[in-house]
Amino acid sequence: MKGKVVFIGAGPGDPELITVKAKNYIEDADVILYAGSLINPEILKWARKDAEIVNTAELTLEEITDLMIKKAKEGKLVARLKSGDFSIYGALMEELWALQDAGIDYELVPGITAAIAAASVLGIELTLPKVSQTVIITRASASVPMEGSIKDFAPLLNKGASLVIYTGVHVIDKVVEEIREAGISDDIPVAVVYKATWWGEQKIILGELRDIAEKVKKEKITRDAVIIVGKIVRPEKYKGLVRSSTYDPKHYTSFRTAEVTDKLKYFELRYMTDKIFGEEYLKALIEAYTTSSKEEKEVIVEKIKKVLNEAKINPKLKEEAEKIIKLHLDF
Repeated sequence: MKGKVVFIGAGPGDPELITVKAKNYIEDADVILYAGSLINPEILKWARKDAEIVNTAELTLEEITDLMIKKAKEGKLVARLKSGDFSIYGALMEELWALQDAGIDYELVPGITAAIAAASVLGIELTLPKVSQTVIITRASASVPMEGSIKDFAPLLNKGASLVIYTGVHVIDKVVEEIREAGISDDIPVAVVYKATWWGEQKIILGELRDIAEKVKKEKITRDAVIIVGKIVRPEKYKGLVRSSTYDPKHYTSFRTAEVTDKLKYFELRYMTDKIFGEEYLKALIEAYTTSSKEEKEVIVEKIKKVLNEAKINPKLKEEAEKIIKLHLDF
């Protein structure tokens, strides 16, 4: 049997927030590698009793990749658990490159990152219509070289962006200073969420730029926290003032049932070879029009006109089709 490595986003903390696919792989895995300092140990209860479970907290990158490669070459299914979602500060690529170089098969199963978990426990939307439609995710730690800094990104807070900062709570004074240096007002709302969804351990600290550092220090939080800065932290100010265009009465969705789509395809094909199917094709077009986007309606109306010109249609159906055309032109 050929082995493989499955990278699993183990989520923010609450075991119930892991995906069904991830849980299935954990239950089937021969070997599980996890970071003991970041992964909720409750997740490991799903592992087989005979599974080999390795805490990678004290291992180097090379030791981790060598172990994954070795076990996979032995034909084992290896589950590599990473906190949150591995695509956000998950040190993923170094491990993938090692597997690629060794010719090892792998799969990626995403999870919920801390930013999303923090927003959920705060009960906020990171992209609130007419308030913020841009989310910037960055970090404050100097341990990893990076281009740009919080000071470079913070000015966009004045343009309606939301700023989510990882690995910054231990240097909260520096974070506040950089945001101030970017010209951001002291009254901008800030939230710090410690261990989001780790029930019994989770803490939420709300404040403004002027006082958030002192509040964080008072709670003695120095790790495992996400900082969210922006107007969206206080959404109650905008109640009644915002409305998503998705639910605007003039908004068209592109949803169309499979049944309608299948009918349309079927009768269009028949009509291309035999104009006797004109009426059935026209009925399918009319049905499709009611569940189409604005752009699709343009195409459908042209097809309706074509059928009316080419096929013999009973007066009642023809009248219905002409009403669709008139309605479309009037709109």
